[in-house]
Amino acid sequence: MKRITAIILVLLLTIPFLPTADVQADEGTVSIGTATLNVRTGPGLSYPVLTQVHRNQQFSIVETKGGWYKITTGSGDGWVADWLVIRETGESLDESGQQGTVNTDGLRLRKGPSTSDSVVTVLNKGDKVAVSQVNGSWIAVQSGNAEGWVHEDFVTLSGGAEESGESVPQSSEHSFATISANSLNVRSEPSLNGDIVGKVNEGEQYAILNEKNNWFEIRLSDDSSGWIASWFAETTGKSGKKESASPEQGNGEEVTILHDGTNIRSSADVQSPVVERADGGESFAVTGKYGDWYEIRLEDGSAAYVAGWIVSLRTGSGGETSPSRKPSGGISGKLIVIDPGHGGRDSGTIGTRGTLEKLITMKTGKLLADKLEQAGAEVVITRKGDEYVSLPSRVSLSHYYDADAFISIHFDSINDGSIAGHTTYYNKGFQEELAYDVHESLASRLPSRDRGVRIGDYHVIRENKQAAVLLELGFLSNPAEEANMTSGSFQDLAATAIYHGLNDYFSD
Repeated sequence: MKRITAIILVLLLTIPFLPTADVQADEGTVSIGTATLNVRTGPGLSYPVLTQVHRNQQFSIVETKGGWYKITTGSGDGWVADWLVIRETGESLDESGQQGTVNTDGLRLRKGPSTSDSVVTVLNKGDKVAVSQVNGSWIAVQSGNAEGWVHEDFVTLSGGAEESGESVPQSSEHSFATISANSLNVRSEPSLNGDIVGKVNEGEQYAILNEKNNWFEIRLSDDSSGWIASWFAETTGKSGKKESASPEQGNGEEVTILHDGTNIRSSADVQSPVVERADGGESFAVTGKYGDWYEIRLEDGSAAYVAGWIVSLRTGSGGETSPSRKPSGGISGKLIVIDPGHGGRDSGTIGTRGTLEKLITMKTGKLLADKLEQAGAEVVITRKGDEYVSLPSRVSLSHYYDADAFISIHFDSINDGSIAGHTTYYNKGFQEELAYDVHESLASRLPSRDRGVRIGDYHVIRENKQAAVLLELGFLSNPAEEANMTSGSFQDLAATAIYHGLNDYFSD
């Protein structure tokens, strides 16, 4: 008996005690995987927000607890959800398979984390997906037997609230919304696609229950609830102190249509129904802004939506605003879209020696991309290889990524084989400076004739709301120039000249 007792005591002393809480010390760094992420004072959505951090920022991990990481920020130590951060290796921190639900119809599942990657299949609203990896604003998912990448905006993650796109209780500091529009629709969900369940009027005040993506869920007088756009409300706290009004209100602005036959839609989405078509020169009062779209008032008083990149905006003070803006400070950190002309079934022009334009635009574009990336720029190429990409799709990439510059590369052709030289085209006034900076660099470096800077009616610059130029680097219809342009040395020289032109543009 004594022997058995002794053995039991030895076992009790040698077996380590189990931890009482799921808290582990950790080390290493994480990179933020969403545009803006709340850092909280504790490991849960019920804790107050300490500060906010932004995509690609890196922080040291202090410890781990229940799917949350404690990190060190400039405002002190705080907690972030592990499924929204990326380890230094670029792999998702949620190895267990975060679940999500597609929140839009027609979502393209792609082979890679880019809109230039090929489409695997199409997902629809309500489809369930398993998340396996995060890469910037893209997430790798599996749906049935299909695997691929989708943009984070179109998947609502489960297991979270604010961080995963679901609604979160509003803090007591902002507990009431005062309506600032004459008549405002109350919707069944936080989206312009939600059903209208009621209306509220200017000056009325409602308790805020939740907040999601710039929408407030409010409690109505019959004790039901609904969602309103936050940019049409002013928030007040318990003290009654009014918070600043949202910058998304119309504020006396109006938009002028730039092109005949412009579609006016029922919601801020190119997939939504067209309710009216407007011609160039027509103007409409702006009643709100939703991302890149303007909410406008039609003649019958109803609301509709028009894309911001096909209108000009006149402010309440009477001044027109450019649909684009020029950043400064050099190439590093800028996002540049490179558009190698043609591709796939569209070969472009064919030289006297059989050179296909689509092949040398691609080679030159890749050389330019390498130089820009080495200088710290973020580069998006409209096609990854010999594939057909429509002109509207190329422009859409420029808008989607909010490009700081868009460079379309081409080679010219004409029936006269003696014509030679390079030409730079732009379409809008705010694109002119980029055109001249790039062209001056080309003229000083290329051995060919300088044909100048001209206004061109090309789709990729005409429909582009970003600073955009189209370059014709020479004539494939000229045998001597064709022989020169097919050489690697010319293509590298052209890419170098464009690079320096962009650097001059961003350094002015």
